[in-house]
Amino acid sequence: MNQIEKIIDIATWNRREHYEHFSAFDDPFFGVTVQVDCTRAYQGAKAKGISFSLLVLHRITTAAAAVEEFRYRIEGDKVVCYDSLLPEATVGRADHTFSFAAFEYDPDELVFIRRAKAEMKRLQATTGLNKGGTFHPNAIHYSAVPWLSFTDMKHPTNMRSGDSVPKISTGKYFRDGERLMMPVSVTCHHGLMDGYHVAQFIEKLHL
Repeated sequence: MNQIEKIIDIATWNRREHYEHFSAFDDPFFGVTVQVDCTRAYQGAKAKGISFSLLVLHRITTAAAAVEEFRYRIEGDKVVCYDSLLPEATVGRADHTFSFAAFEYDPDELVFIRRAKAEMKRLQATTGLNKGGTFHPNAIHYSAVPWLSFTDMKHPTNMRSGDSVPKISTGKYFRDGERLMMPVSVTCHHGLMDGYHVAQFIEKLHL
């Protein structure tokens, strides 16, 4: 599903000047990295015998979709708002290459994880980037970096294509006392949102 929910009336939009200002930049994206408590999600995944990483991806997608600005996209001279988000992620292979993947979102975590695992298995037996199966307009780009517990991250963006898709990454979790903490990097188009909206996403991210 990638239905447009509404078209933003830029002329009356309270972010009009912000949008026009930052859209003129060579790189209008800004990013923050937040250490998020993932103890309950980790314990829940282990108790249910399900993938922790896919559980995290499902909850990231759910939280992002709950913040309207994460569903905004720049399409030509228009700003549109989609009614849902499609998680597009990277799937690693044994030879240390990766494939792009588009996972069908389902509100049910277990249904989502089951379908995503099947798609991952299929892609791990292929080669190349699988670009033909991704790059949906309502995508949210996600990548896991489980080898590093980072404090910052730079995401590649293709400004020549008018990229406006939010990019979210998670790093290696680490123990902080009784808690497990995970770095979550969020990179967004500054013409569409600000740090306030990223903070809303983090508040809604129940890990």
